[in-house]
Amino acid sequence: MSFPLLKQTFKSNFAVWGLVTLVMNIILGQLIMMKQTQAIVGPMFYGMLVSTIIALFVVISGNKLLAGQVDQGSMAYILTAPIKRSTVALTQIFYFVGSLIVTFGLLTATGLVVNNLADAGFHSQVIVDLNLGALLVALAFAGIMFAASGIFNLSKFAFSTGGLLVITFILLAIIGSFADYGVKGLESIQHLTIVSLFDYKNIMVEGVKWLPKLVFLGGIAATTFGIGTIAFVKKDLPL
Repeated sequence: MSFPLLKQTFKSNFAVWGLVTLVMNIILGQLIMMKQTQAIVGPMFYGMLVSTIIALFVVISGNKLLAGQVDQGSMAYILTAPIKRSTVALTQIFYFVGSLIVTFGLLTATGLVVNNLADAGFHSQVIVDLNLGALLVALAFAGIMFAASGIFNLSKFAFSTGGLLVITFILLAIIGSFADYGVKGLESIQHLTIVSLFDYKNIMVEGVKWLPKLVFLGGIAATTFGIGTIAFVKKDLPL
């Protein structure tokens, strides 16, 4: 791992990461704190808002990790140092995954603290499991974006493939969510997005059916991060 590169990546993405993390923590805290909104923590926050908001960070930052640096010419400077391409890719993965783990770790802490202060009645394990599921969705999104960023040398191509796919999954999840409110004919749409693998409903009732679905999300994340790394290491770079 390259610590200078990690430091640079952290600085260049801190504003977006910080804003997204702060907004999600504020929204969750407010929803749990107020009794009239506690019932929508599951369907509204974890069922829709979390994936949508974290996708902003994933698309913006994921595009910059590899393709953006190649596009802007800064990758040439990075690779003039005695650093392998595989090290560059693994450093960026470490940042991407680490930043998401910290985000959902903070979200878990906020949920537990506010739940205790407001005596909202959520079981602590439910809050932990909800954030674990949301984290796996975020990692799957991140892997998709990283793969696109590793395959393409231009930001516009990375965004129009990986970014567009992530946004499409979000839109399908939003449209499909209306089936939960009685809109007929939308049930099938829910199964067209990987967001549906995050079974927050089963978590809310403290079931166990949600656990195997996370394996698929983890598989998507691992596979796409691997594809992005291999593509970046082997492709020709305009240096």
